[in-house]
Amino acid sequence: MSEDRSEGVRRLAGLPHPFPWNAGGNAPMRIVGRLILSSFLITIAAASARMALAAETIMLRAGAATGPNAIFAFDKSAKPHRIVVRTTQAGVAGSQIEVFVDKAKRPAFHHLFAADECKFGDSGSRCEVIIRSSSSAYAAILAEFRRGRVARVTVDDAGAMKMDQTASLKGFTKSLR
Repeated sequence: MSEDRSEGVRRLAGLPHPFPWNAGGNAPMRIVGRLILSSFLITIAAASARMALAAETIMLRAGAATGPNAIFAFDKSAKPHRIVVRTTQAGVAGSQIEVFVDKAKRPAFHHLFAADECKFGDSGSRCEVIIRSSSSAYAAILAEFRRGRVARVTVDDAGAMKMDQTASLKGFTKSLR
């Protein structure tokens, strides 16, 4: 056996070194090291971005930003998880909101607004209801939104239509994961 030039490594005489560190100088090894380090940093950044995405609120709006609309905010950072449904310029106490996904005959969500859920301001009426993850409505909305393509949101006020809007669910399913 012969001694290798590096300390503590023994090899058989006449056999090439399995990793010729000095074959082309130190530059190739620096390049390999930088590639490994950069791929490791990219992996860590992607994982942290995925965790940040999971913690944020995912929003779906049906209607125009300046007109009557309904917003579904899927709050994953809250413990327990919840869906906050807000209507703007649509709905008063006694109004009902219904959400149909695709061409379903039964709504995925149906709610009658109470007096304490609706307020009036300069921009009109605003109603808000919180659906906790323990309710059956939470599971129904999530299941329908994941499977569906289009959601139709209607808000009726004592039989007179206040709002009937559709929202595309395409791409929304990916953000729910």
